Parts: sequence; structure tokens; C-alpha cells
Amino acid sequence: MKLMKKMTALVLAAFLAVPMAGSVVYAAEGSLQFTDPETQVGETVEVDMVIRSGGEAIGDADVTMTYDTASLEFVSGDGVESDGSGTLTYSGSGDGTVSELRTTMQFRALQSGTAQISVEGSTAYLYSDETLNLEEGSSAITIDAAADGSTTAEAAGTSAAGETTDIVVNVNGTDYNFSEAFTSADIPAGYAETTMTFNGEDRRFVANDAGVYLGYLVDASGAGSFFLYNDEDATFSPYLEVSVSDTTSIILLNQPDQVSLPESYQQVDLTVSDQTFPAWADPSNSRFYVIYALNTRTGQEGLYQYDTEDGTYQSFTAPSSDESSSSDGSIVGRLGTFVAEHIAVALAVVAIVILLLLILMIVFAVKLVHRNQELDDLYDEYDIPMDDDEEEDDRPAVQKKSRKQFVGYEDEEDEEDEYGDDYDDEYEDDYDDEYDDEYEDEYDDEYDDEYDDDEVDAHSGNTKNIRRSRKSSKEDDDYEVDFIDL
Repeated sequence: MKLMKKMTALVLAAFLAVPMAGSVVYAAEGSLQFTDPETQVGETVEVDMVIRSGGEAIGDADVTMTYDTASLEFVSGDGVESDGSGTLTYSGSGDGTVSELRTTMQFRALQSGTAQISVEGSTAYLYSDETLNLEEGSSAITIDAAADGSTTAEAAGTSAAGETTDIVVNVNGTDYNFSEAFTSADIPAGYAETTMTFNGEDRRFVANDAGVYLGYLVDASGAGSFFLYNDEDATFSPYLEVSVSDTTSIILLNQPDQVSLPESYQQVDLTVSDQTFPAWADPSNSRFYVIYALNTRTGQEGLYQYDTEDGTYQSFTAPSSDESSSSDGSIVGRLGTFVAEHIAVALAVVAIVILLLLILMIVFAVKLVHRNQELDDLYDEYDIPMDDDEEEDDRPAVQKKSRKQFVGYEDEEDEEDEYGDDYDDEYEDDYDDEYDDEYEDEYDDEYDDEYDDDEVDAHSGNTKNIRRSRKSSKEDDDYEVDFIDL
């Protein structure tokens, strides 16, 4: 019996020990930390809050905070809600890849001194649903007097919100009504309420330290939002602010006329957060887009490059025409690229050129045929010989059966004749035979009869000034012989 009691006691003890061991749970350790910034009265200050898990993937987290409403006015915060009486609630969750959750809250400094942000309560879990115990911290904000020496500022939320006016503003083809019905919770981070003259009256706007102004517009459905305001021409444009770094953000602008890029860049539409802005792309690199934006830190406008793969923005310097030409290659290379990208256009241009050349050839051929026909008609009308190879003999006609007699002159060198040596050789023998035989006897007889009284030179004995003309009695021969005494 005693043995049975001992065994029963051991079994009961074993059963009681099992649930006790299963109820022991170990929680992971994490931290909740804040930054301690410095600012001036009337300025907007940012406070960063971060929840860390210690290296493991974090899941959900909820934090309740309080702040001094006399020194601070809550403006905005991602994932943070305000009840309007100094209590803030943060809710965030991880995606299983990060070990921390981070958010930034904006406050407006209302009174000089030190303002506290304290944690009232927090709950956090790892991505595996394991409880995460947080070591809670707090934030101490140092607020100095304003630049003008003032130590207090009026909270924007204490003033009544304005009303929607009847002033109609057109933005990209849509009509809006200018409105002053916005609260401090509507003001974007980094901006504070200010007053500007618009449409002849002082109106409520918001501005940042770089002089960027935003105005509140309401559409036909009653939904309001801030738009970028250009105080030079009193116009509005869509407002979309993109963070570039921890200290700088840019506002995309719709001003294509202000952009000067090489011809290789083509304008396209870039959609960001349901808003469309002009962008420029280089066909040789489709990963990057060039946009025109306003830097909210410096207030300067310029070009920025958007990386579609990384989703980042960087400052961009437009290449010169020479650099663009060198980077794109030679003219032949660019022409080849153009033809490759527009093959249909290139084929159409080649076909048109060939057709034009063919038409020109036909026109010239028809004109040539008509010209030949006109020349043939002209030759027929004026009886012009058709042989173009005939050459007109420019040599003077030679009178046959005529010669010059030289008396008493035999040994002196003959003067070169007008027709050259060939003429002398050709006609010398024929002349001597033909004329000497025919006229020798007759000449001597007539000479003796008619010229007995010739004048004779007393000194030389030579006959002077002897001339004779004779016509042949034959009708078929008409020769003229001149004799010249030398």
C-alpha cells in the first residue's frame, strides 16, 4: 500500500511539472530612442524616433507619446496621429527584412526653453510574433529665442481656419478655388504658415526656409491640397516633393520651356504619385530620366536624373552639343542608329529618292528626243549639210598657169613661199614644162616686135620696167601672166 501511494505521488508530480515548464516565455530586448534637436522660436524642428529590435526582423509596434503644448505645436509625422491636446500615437510595422522602424515628426517651437517628448506606453513584436521589450527613451528639444529676440510665438492651430474663396485658379486645365481652410496638421513637413498678398489681399500660405511657397486649393468635390505657388506671375502648379537625401528634397516642375538638352534626348511623360510631369530620356540608355525640379533647401531650379531601377534622384548637368556628338559617335554612326530605329521611314525616303531620279531621267530623255527632232527640222529647212566632218580648206586658191619670172637672179637664196616647200616641189616641174614650151617662142617673137625700144640701163645693161600682158586667143584658156622686173 505504501508503495502504491509513493508511485501515485510521483505521477502527479510529473503531470504538474509539465504545464509549469511550458508557461515559461522569454521576451526579446529592443530599444526606443529619440533625437534631441535645437531650434528657435517660430521655427519648425524635426524629431526622429527609431525602434530597434537588436538585429532580428521587427514586426508591429505601437507607441503613445505626450509633449508640452505650451512649447511645441505638432505639425506632421509619418504614421503619427495627434488628438490635439498633446498626445501622439504612432503605429508601424516591418516587412520581415528590416530590424528597425523609423519615423520623423515635425513640431513648431512656440516658447523658448526646453520642451520634452515622453513615452507613455509602447508595445512591439518581432516579425515572428515574439514579444519585443523596449527600453524607452525621451526627447529634449532646446528652443532659443527668435532672431528678432522674441521668446514666444502664436500656434497656428489656435487661429480659426480660413474659408474657401471665390477666386478661381486653373492648374493644367482644371479649375480650383483658392482656400485658406487648412489646419496645422495639413501643412507639409518643413513648412510654416505665412501671409502673402494674393489677388489684392493678404492670404494664408505656407513657406519653407528656402522661400518656397505653397497655396491651398480646393477642387469641385471639396477636396483640398497644397500647390506650388510662383509669386512672380501668381500662378500655381502641382506640388510633389521627393526626398533626395536626409537634408534635401526636390519639387518636380512642369516647365519644359526651361530645359535645354541635346537633340538626342526625347521628351516623355513621367508619372510619380499619380501625377504626370515632363521628363527627357536618352534612347541609348532607357534606365535614366532627366527631370526639371526645385531644390527645397536652396530654392534653386535645375535638372535632376531619376534612376528607374534604384528609384533615386541625383543632380544632373546637361552635356554640351560637342560632348553629345562625341558620346553618340560619328555622324555615320548616328545616321546608322537613326535608320535602325526608323527602318520604315528610311525605306520610304529611299523609295521616294529613287522615284524622283527615275522621273528626272524620263524628263531629260524626252527633252533630248525633242531637241534632236528640232535640229533635224532646222537642217531640212535651211538645207544645212548633215556631215559635220567636212573641214573647209582655208588655203587660198592657187591660180594655175601663173608664175613670177625673176630676171638676172639665179644664185640668191629663194625666199620661203607662202605655201611652203611642199607647194614648190609639187608645182615647179609642171610649171616649167607647161609654160616654157607654150610661151617661149611666141614670147620671143612678140617681144622683139613690140618692145624694140626698151629702156636699157646704161650702167648695168639690165632691162627695167618690163611688163607684158597677154591674152590667149583661145576662148577656153584665160590665163594672165605678169612679169615684174626686180
